[in-house]
Amino acid sequence: MRGGKRAGAGRKKKPDHLKRDLVTIRLPKWMIEQIKHKGEINYVIEYQLGKNDFLDSPDDYDIGS
Repeated sequence: MRGGKRAGAGRKKKPDHLKRDLVTIRLPKWMIEQIKHKGEINYVIEYQLGKNDFLDSPDDYDIGS
C-alpha cells in the first residue's frame, strides 16, 4: 500500500483541556534574556509553573508533553 491515509496512523489528538493556546505577555528584557539562556521560553515557563505546584494540574497532564 502506498501513500494516503491509513487507519490508526499518525499522532493521536490530545483532549481539549490539554491543548495549548497562545498567550502574549510582557516581561522585562533582563528576565527574557535569562529565560532564553535556560531553554526555549515556552517550555521553561510551562515547566516552572507546573513543577512548583503553582497551579493545580489535571491528573492526565505530563509536564513537558
